[in-house]
Amino acid sequence: MSTLTSPAGHLDRSFGTDGTTILEGSDVKAIAVLKAPGPHQGKIIGVLADGNDFKLFRLEKNGLLDTSFGTGGYLRWGFAGSPVRSTPTGITELSGDKLLVTGYVQEGSPATLYYPAVARFNAGGSIDLLFGNDGVYVFKEPLPTAQPSSDITPQQTSDGASVYVVDANDDRILFAFNSGTFRPYANQGLLIQLTPAGQLDTRFNEQGYVFFQFDAQNTASIGLAVRQNGNFIVVGTAPNRAFLAAFTPTGQIDSSFGTDGFAVLAQAAGPVTLTQLLLQPDDKPVAVGWFSVASTRKGYVTRTLADGKPDNTFNNALPVTIERPFQSLHLKSARLDAEQAIVVAGELNTRALGLVGRLTPQGLMDRTFGIDGLSDTGIDGILNYTNSMAIQEAGGIVVAGSKNPMAAVCRYHG
Repeated sequence: MSTLTSPAGHLDRSFGTDGTTILEGSDVKAIAVLKAPGPHQGKIIGVLADGNDFKLFRLEKNGLLDTSFGTGGYLRWGFAGSPVRSTPTGITELSGDKLLVTGYVQEGSPATLYYPAVARFNAGGSIDLLFGNDGVYVFKEPLPTAQPSSDITPQQTSDGASVYVVDANDDRILFAFNSGTFRPYANQGLLIQLTPAGQLDTRFNEQGYVFFQFDAQNTASIGLAVRQNGNFIVVGTAPNRAFLAAFTPTGQIDSSFGTDGFAVLAQAAGPVTLTQLLLQPDDKPVAVGWFSVASTRKGYVTRTLADGKPDNTFNNALPVTIERPFQSLHLKSARLDAEQAIVVAGELNTRALGLVGRLTPQGLMDRTFGIDGLSDTGIDGILNYTNSMAIQEAGGIVVAGSKNPMAAVCRYHG
């Protein structure tokens, strides 16, 4: 499925140093491949955690640090000044040679509060002072008055608070905040839309944000994807259930989707934790994550029809279970490749070994990829933990995370 000649699913030793690039920091949180035409097209942009701040970085296509970016390849920044902790969770390329970093700030002690945050940067590695407040927007709006009394269990949310950009263009910046059990927005699905200038967009629900809950239960909003008609789909979790929800461009529930705007995803053998939502060109949503059975995690992938109904053409409308015998496996990120195969990345967390896998568009493990659809974890050079993944034009699968104890990026043949 690519122009690369080495067997698919194997570590690409031509990338970085013997397949891996080690970076200054503790953990790469997100990466993207630059698509805008120009001298940097195809390069890898990323953001990593580093103490109370974060660093942007840029790599050449072959994984070497691009020292023309920022200062020596890096730009150190934060959503707010010390002692506030800034944690990045996403990076997105915008039009007009801009980059958007999303994440959250942690304030207060011992009762820490987590607030969604966004910062915009110029493509060359400097803050864009025309956005928000000196380049940064932090969401601190009040909660709805009524909330359920019990929390979602940690097993039903992805690891930590997170922000995912779904749609960022000349007209709007739309994203979801997954607070999990973190205050002040615990138990609430939260969608936020900003203007290109970095202010709340009142075209969206008349105030620029939406709090929502599924079936009046504690709710975590995991991610978003925008449909061809401008509506968008949210994937989330409520107690013992994972779901999809459809919204109009103005932030109202789209009642034509599923049942009154919501669709319950196929159940697994245990509680499901979702980490990624993909949207195929035919508007079919794909949800990725893991589930737990007797303290062992297994990968979870499912797809519905565009209207939220079960899709019998994808694994007979059943969720795909991805597993390795006697190992706990969970999936952290996913992308669609040029042939619409589903490429996933995660790790065997029993042994802290990163891995990638590939499913066919029909929901079958691609046996031409790695070992029965999964990469070999018994080799030198792979990451220990993964957070993000991107696919290069030639098919290379770039995975980011950490190789203990350093931030790192590696590449597999696609």
